[in-house]
Amino acid sequence: MNKKILYLHGLDGSLSPEKKEVLERYFEITAPQLDYRNTPDMFAQLSGLFISEKFNAVIGNSMGGCFAYYLSLKYSVPALCFNPALHFRPIHFDLPELKPNNNPPNNNPPNNPIVFVLGGQDDTVPVIESFAWIRQNPNPNFVLKWYNEMGHRVDIKTFENEVRLFAERYSE
Repeated sequence: MNKKILYLHGLDGSLSPEKKEVLERYFEITAPQLDYRNTPDMFAQLSGLFISEKFNAVIGNSMGGCFAYYLSLKYSVPALCFNPALHFRPIHFDLPELKPNNNPPNNNPPNNPIVFVLGGQDDTVPVIESFAWIRQNPNPNFVLKWYNEMGHRVDIKTFENEVRLFAERYSE
């Protein structure tokens, strides 16, 4: 049985057919088309969807990676976050307050990690600031992967490899 996941695209983006095909190999996916610019209560809306659909994991890219991170903490599910816009967002959202080094200890048990995939050449969401933010806001159970040659756009080969590893490692 495939895990049921929520996929969240980036700002002004969408899920490409190639990446959708990769996700469908491993998961039952829900990938809504999101209008981040006109939905300041996006987290509340995604939380409602998360509760009603009972997702087992969340995957997101850029802005979607930011929401994947917060949903993972709130619902104690694994997350795969590609170049998440954690510290750098051109739009304000109402997000839960997280205190560095003081997140509830049960938020991500060992089988529910947050995997961050960062591109060393990302100039949209500055990677050095992303790395610093992750270090200042640690979750005791996170994995950080750095692809030095990757920019903000995640190539299909890297996407496929990370999704496969995520599915193998964190499937029930």
